Amino acid sequence: MKTISKSAKRQKAVANVLASLRIEQLTPSPSVVSGLRTCIAGNVTTDKLLADVMSRHVALRRV
Repeated sequence: MKTISKSAKRQKAVANVLASLRIEQLTPSPSVVSGLRTCIAGNVTTDKLLADVMSRHVALRRV
């Protein structure tokens, strides 16, 4: 059985994110692209990247 490296897993996760954006006809911001590159390099986890993106792009709603 072939094992998949951590780097390959990160690259696949980033490819899936970009594919989802293309399906929705969206373009990632420069900060998101930079974050995806650091994620591929292994400097940031996908959870941390998601939290950063949401803090920048999702408005906080107070009820």
